[in-house]
Amino acid sequence: MKKLYLILTLSISITAFTQSQYCKPTFQYGSDGNMITQIIFGNINNTSPAQSGTTPIYEDFTGLSTDVQAGSVNSISIKGPSSTFPSDVVVFIDFNRNGSFDDLGESFHIGRLAAANPANAHTINGNIIIPSNITTGPTRMRILKNTNTAAYSDPNAPNSILSSCQNLRSGQAEDYTINIVGSNATFPAPYCGDEGITTLSVNEISQVEFAGITQNSTIDGNSPVIENFTGTVFNVNKENTYPISITGGTDEQSTVSVYAYIDFDHNNTFEPNETFNLGYLDNSNPISGTASGKLSSQITIPDTAMLGETRFRIVKAYESNSWMGVLQNLPCPRDWFIGQVEDYTINISPSALSTVETEKNNLKIYPNPTNGLVNIQTSDKIEKYEIYSLTGQKVAEGNNNTINLSDFPAGTYLVKIQFNNQKIVTQKIIRR
Repeated sequence: MKKLYLILTLSISITAFTQSQYCKPTFQYGSDGNMITQIIFGNINNTSPAQSGTTPIYEDFTGLSTDVQAGSVNSISIKGPSSTFPSDVVVFIDFNRNGSFDDLGESFHIGRLAAANPANAHTINGNIIIPSNITTGPTRMRILKNTNTAAYSDPNAPNSILSSCQNLRSGQAEDYTINIVGSNATFPAPYCGDEGITTLSVNEISQVEFAGITQNSTIDGNSPVIENFTGTVFNVNKENTYPISITGGTDEQSTVSVYAYIDFDHNNTFEPNETFNLGYLDNSNPISGTASGKLSSQITIPDTAMLGETRFRIVKAYESNSWMGVLQNLPCPRDWFIGQVEDYTINISPSALSTVETEKNNLKIYPNPTNGLVNIQTSDKIEKYEIYSLTGQKVAEGNNNTINLSDFPAGTYLVKIQFNNQKIVTQKIIRR
């Protein structure tokens, strides 16, 4: 009987640990008028109560689950009232299954719900990107909603939700289960491929020179329309400018353009602000025995780019407006396409600090690491500072000489300081 008692005790302890390993946020004013009322994600379509005074600040819906595929992009729809102030909504997924939602790459800022009562609650939509190299199996997803008083008068106010367990103003948290299944997708997934092409003539890229790397490829008319060079990684820094040179076939045409597309926000699509028009090949015939050309241009990595590895696509395409229709350079080639696509990987790091610039401003940031307050000591006047997470999201800003990180989760942040002489310095801050 004594042995049975010990087994039962151990079983109860393990169950309790499993259920309680995830911390929960707290809310100063509860969930009244600011709850989550509907979640649609995959096969989950859950409507929850909007009864003021009885709706808890945390609801456990982990009994509801849906399958998501590694490397996929999944839409999510979230509905809820926001009584007086707009509400921020963030989704957290414990991809590494360590009992915490606050690791790098585990949060998705879906957006902001406008003020409305429960009867007229608004809905916001966003996308959740499942990493392609993630371990399969079930894990937890948290939906977190919080009113943002600053957004009442400033639509551009920063997101008020910085971690999954912080002390928030008013809102609600809901937890669900997602089951990550293996990816059946092949290159170039999760990015678009040649599915939009109806008529094709491959006209190849033969050389790419960028960020200190030269990649040569075959030019014989037998290459695939999209070549996989994602094993080649270009290492770059934010706010730096890099020369790029492209060589390839022209078929003696003067309108063979080259564009570069970089997925700065890691959402598996190439958007207009992620596009670089590099120009036209010059028909200088640098490739012996082949009608060919070369161009040289530059690519500047913006300070808004997310850090880490992402897809870098180069498209060489013949442009025209003729009996073939409108031929243009697009990140996802379609219709009649004459040219070639090459995909690479680009690894983006924080801005490289300039020692000369730092010394000129007599800049000192201390203590660093910090438990909360950070002082900026400089002989020049600070115009403003901005704090960014390592994913590139701006989380705070100000214009004084003291930064308060007390409410921030532990981790590494970037402070970008702009002085009244227009000089800019970026430096890491570690919050213990």
